[in-house]
Amino acid sequence: MKRQDKDIEYQSVILEQSNKNVKGRLMITGNKILFQKKVGLISKKYETEFQTIIESINKIEKEGYSKILITDKEKNITVKFILDTPVEANEISDKINNTINQLILDTEEKKKDEIDQRINLANYSTYVYDITLELWTAISLLFIIMRETIDNNWDEVDRQVEDFKEIVAELENNKVNINGEAKNIITSIKSRDNLTIVNSIKVLIKALGESLQGPVPYSEWREISSVMKPSWENLQFFYLFTVAVFESYYFENMNMDEEKKSSKVDVIKYIPIVNGHFSDQLFDKTKYSTKTLRERNDTIEQLIDETTDKLQELLKDSLKKVSLLN
Repeated sequence: MKRQDKDIEYQSVILEQSNKNVKGRLMITGNKILFQKKVGLISKKYETEFQTIIESINKIEKEGYSKILITDKEKNITVKFILDTPVEANEISDKINNTINQLILDTEEKKKDEIDQRINLANYSTYVYDITLELWTAISLLFIIMRETIDNNWDEVDRQVEDFKEIVAELENNKVNINGEAKNIITSIKSRDNLTIVNSIKVLIKALGESLQGPVPYSEWREISSVMKPSWENLQFFYLFTVAVFESYYFENMNMDEEKKSSKVDVIKYIPIVNGHFSDQLFDKTKYSTKTLRERNDTIEQLIDETTDKLQELLKDSLKKVSLLN
């Protein structure tokens, strides 16, 4: 018998067959088991009589002192080998059994790793969807607060601020911190000074956008490919779209026609980019064009309703996926 690294080769092994016995060599190399016989008495060439992979072995048994029986579940056969010594028979049995056990462990570990990876990706998607909906809601509330401030509707401003505080807390929980800017808005609202309030809102909108330009806050997700949809890297484009949508709606409600036209151009510009951010399109882009935005007054409102519903649906589905994986 000779050995090379982890491979094992046994000379003078007999393969028992129904009609005759064949003498040759038995080798274990990697995950393969080979039995080969010499082509001729003086030839150095071998031809394979039996070959299988260890994964296909159903069981290996010893019979007597030096005979082993290998059952191949794929070929549905049992082959018998007679080794030179009981030591070799024990050794090959142990080698194959250990390899089978290791393969089982490796397979289980691989399956576990695959499940863990799917859970990790599902958690990442859920996080991005959650942030996306929170950004959408936050900007919506800020433009409502701005509009009600201009109208001096302070009771409504105070009500909307309470909702805004909740969104700020949710964003902080997702490691997007705008607490400083949010406190400035709350303080400015107490002053009831329109210009101060509007300026503080503009500062927060800018700060929130800048916070999305860095890497994803959770380090364990920074190696995830940006090609994946949705992705943290594309959130800044969704944010620009969000600001354009609610800015346009604000101008529409305030009868600021020139400003509304400009913001609607941005909405159209970002629609295909935003749709590309998601694995499925967020909305039917054919419904929203320069023509429809110009000719119909309800288009932006319809876009807001449709996007809100879709974002809620995506987050719900993603949470369900995480639950099923766990």
